[in-house]
Amino acid sequence: MIRIYHIEMGRSLRVLWLMEELGEPYERVTVTLPADEAFRAVSPMATVPSIVDGDIVMGESIAILQYLTGRRLQKSMELGLTVGPNPDPAAYAEHLQFLHLGEASLAAPLALALRTQRLAPEDQKANYTAELCRDVFRRRLAVVDRQLADGRAYLTGERLTIADISVGYALHLAQVRGAESLLTPRTLAYLGR
Repeated sequence: MIRIYHIEMGRSLRVLWLMEELGEPYERVTVTLPADEAFRAVSPMATVPSIVDGDIVMGESIAILQYLTGRRLQKSMELGLTVGPNPDPAAYAEHLQFLHLGEASLAAPLALALRTQRLAPEDQKANYTAELCRDVFRRRLAVVDRQLADGRAYLTGERLTIADISVGYALHLAQVRGAESLLTPRTLAYLGR
């Protein structure tokens, strides 16, 4: 049974929603932040949602949605939750565009604005958001750094994949926009490759 680490009103609602649509059983574990050591042992980035499905541990809500629908492709297609193998290119493109828009273009900037509104002292709101973003970037970059620690050339092994393109862009952006100091020696070497 899949274990879903959840926080009220968090991105984990996406995963719970999908599991309900699929009609699949799951275990919901409510997490409080800041994350304790037990949760950090499950989710090194201390991000919610995180799931455990047997030996597979994942974070990143959109990746989890893709994983869950991919692992249950037939049922997901029957319910219209995803497009299947060899989909119509236009339908697949539209599906992916909106799938990623929900997080990258809508939820991420909104979450930072809401955190600033809720947590920052009035006279520090602008600096607070920038520092919060840098802290989030450092924490998530540590996962990339650990993935490369075994000497692999790329994130999933010895071949470049679209995961490297996605992550590589973010690292490049940090480098060219004056935030290179946030990158570790290992991630800088990776970016060079």
